[in-house]
Amino acid sequence: MRKLYTLIGALALMSATVLDASACHYSSFTLDSHVDLGGGLHQYTVTFCAGSGPGGAVGQTGTWGIALDGGATFHSFPNSITSPNTQAVYGADNVSYGPEYLVYDAISWPLNSPYFFPNAWTCLEGNCGPAAATCVTFTYVTVGQPVSMTLMGAEGAGVGVAPYGCNGEPDMVITIGAPLVNAGTDVQLCAGACATLNPAVSGGAAPYTYSWYSLQQNAVVGSASALTVCPTQSGQYRLTVTDNLGRSSSDDVSVTVHQLPVANAGTDKLIYRGYGATCVSLSGAASGGAGPYSFAWSNGASTAAASVCPIVTTTYTLSVTDSQGCSASDAAVVTVRDIRCGTNKVSMCRNGKTSCVSTSQVPSKLNQGFVLGACGSFRLDGSEEAEEELVEALGTSIFPNPAAEQVTVQYGYDADAQVTIEVYDMSGRKVQTVVSNGEVTEGELNRTTFSVSDYRAGLYMIAISSSKGDRETHRLMVNH
Repeated sequence: MRKLYTLIGALALMSATVLDASACHYSSFTLDSHVDLGGGLHQYTVTFCAGSGPGGAVGQTGTWGIALDGGATFHSFPNSITSPNTQAVYGADNVSYGPEYLVYDAISWPLNSPYFFPNAWTCLEGNCGPAAATCVTFTYVTVGQPVSMTLMGAEGAGVGVAPYGCNGEPDMVITIGAPLVNAGTDVQLCAGACATLNPAVSGGAAPYTYSWYSLQQNAVVGSASALTVCPTQSGQYRLTVTDNLGRSSSDDVSVTVHQLPVANAGTDKLIYRGYGATCVSLSGAASGGAGPYSFAWSNGASTAAASVCPIVTTTYTLSVTDSQGCSASDAAVVTVRDIRCGTNKVSMCRNGKTSCVSTSQVPSKLNQGFVLGACGSFRLDGSEEAEEELVEALGTSIFPNPAAEQVTVQYGYDADAQVTIEVYDMSGRKVQTVVSNGEVTEGELNRTTFSVSDYRAGLYMIAISSSKGDRETHRLMVNH
């Protein structure tokens, strides 16, 4: 045993420049299954993981081995094992240290390692990810059943130093007859999400006690069988299960956290109903996360850009999903300002005065300093503007007239008031009360739309009265 310790100690000294003592916490030794073959032979399948640890440290592992206890010896085993990460080949030695030891030494490795002892089980220089573990599962047969099996401390950052386990502590000991622990399948999460780790435990003597340990936080984080985690960064969790006889086993599970993409629905847009384009294009985009991205607008469009034609102010939400299934959203508002004031006429404002002009006159009016929309409403950039000089008389208009389906009544007053709008036929019979004591704010341009699709064709009178004593009537022709 001293000979083995001496060899491991020498190897550790040779690669002292690349050691990372904290990295060995990311290694593990797990018993997957045990089969009694009869005739004193026992078959074990185990998983050995050597982790490089956080921060991209160079986690090299040159020699590692398994020691049997209780008089058991090794009968058969793989002659060599290849790292699934770097393709470095490790050869078996069951002679130099006695039949109760199975030691694997690096015998072939990638040629681009800059170190004197170029072992590379876990990763090469500059290619070590945070908490990256390189695991291998293999099967061997023993003569006799060992009381325990211990992972011998290998040189390098991957496992630790002699005599056993991590930093000289025998924390990678498998006690035969202890529970078999499966901490669960590795988990992929989007940032901000949570997951529950559900382990499977068998064997040993129930009841069990549980201890969850976060390798990222270097702390115990749970004592129940299942563990709910909401991590902000990727990491590993080690579950140690102890049975009623004090025998323990452990297993690790990784939780990878993917950062969310960033959705951008583009700038808000403005449409003037009654003049100009009735549709606008929304230009969505995505960044961050992991492309490629898929796009989904709230109106059903599935491309980054979407053409929309709202008739009222509408908010359009863009949802972006990246290749990891992580999503984010953003919204753009398309403001619709109804500036119609009659058939082929729109409201325009200059010097605090609202005018109702023909659409054919709009270009020349704009050149004269007019802006679209009634005074006291919205300016061209869509922001609400409070005019210092309120409109003295906003006037009333009814459109379309004649009408077949819907009619809009536009009205305003120079003082706060309550307004009632009623429709009468030519015999004086009231057909409909459109607005009853509706609140009107001083200087505000109001619109009320109602349906005349059920009216009989003919002439009607619209009566508008206010709480200030004002009353006016307007003719409405309904044609179907």
